[in-house]
Amino acid sequence: MFKHILMASDLSPRSERALRRAFLLAEEFDAKLTVLSIVDSDLPEMIAAQLMADTESALSSLCATVSDRGAEILVHVDNPVEGIVGAVSEFDTDLLCLGVHRPRPFWDLFSGTTMERIVRGSRCPVLLVKDPADHTYDRVLAGIDLSPACVAAVNTSCAMAPDADVTVFHAYHVPYKGMIAPMSGDAAFAPFEREAARALDDWWEKVDLPDRITKPEPEPTNRAHALSQHLSAIRPQLLAVGAHARHGLAPTMLGSFTEQILRDPPCDVLVARRAETLV
Repeated sequence: MFKHILMASDLSPRSERALRRAFLLAEEFDAKLTVLSIVDSDLPEMIAAQLMADTESALSSLCATVSDRGAEILVHVDNPVEGIVGAVSEFDTDLLCLGVHRPRPFWDLFSGTTMERIVRGSRCPVLLVKDPADHTYDRVLAGIDLSPACVAAVNTSCAMAPDADVTVFHAYHVPYKGMIAPMSGDAAFAPFEREAARALDDWWEKVDLPDRITKPEPEPTNRAHALSQHLSAIRPQLLAVGAHARHGLAPTMLGSFTEQILRDPPCDVLVARRAETLV
């Protein structure tokens, strides 16, 4: 159950979609909603003060047009990433909602997107909202990589979408697949298939997943290809992924698979990092 949802807004159309989704979730779970906007601390003090007042007024007006439900509105002067991550911890947030990031190819190449840096630092699940918030989540897709993070992602998505059809998939790596198949045919894959099935069976018995989750058949392909296939077949409204990262705001890796999804999300994306993020 979500008790406190934090939505971070920059007053862009991208953020407005996340704001509307945050209100929907707050209403569904009767959760407290805090709407936060960060004014960059690099701005001159006089400009920052005026911008804070203007931002608070704009957020109040926007929230009133979205929902009659109340929300706490906060405007802080801070570094954007540090301010949002700090608020997540300060308010003991259960879920952080964000809009999709604005692409900045040169900067992102060296420092990662703002979204990636926030996910790396956040102690709670992060919902990246891409699509209009005019529906509940009826179709959810999640990847299974036998990690605590993917358990957190599946369980959190099930809590967020209690009536949705949730499909999980598991892809495994076959070394030198392109070299093996032409020479030996499908029989050459049998040892890898048995090992993948055994590992999945062992892991499945140890983890605590909702009863409505059906154990998938291991797929001998890379995760990106498997994801593409399932996206086409299922057309999910929410994609749940586990992210592997160290604590803090340093540019450590979330994992290339998760980073690519965050940079080009196919739909709304829920990112969870570890088992204690379960709701």
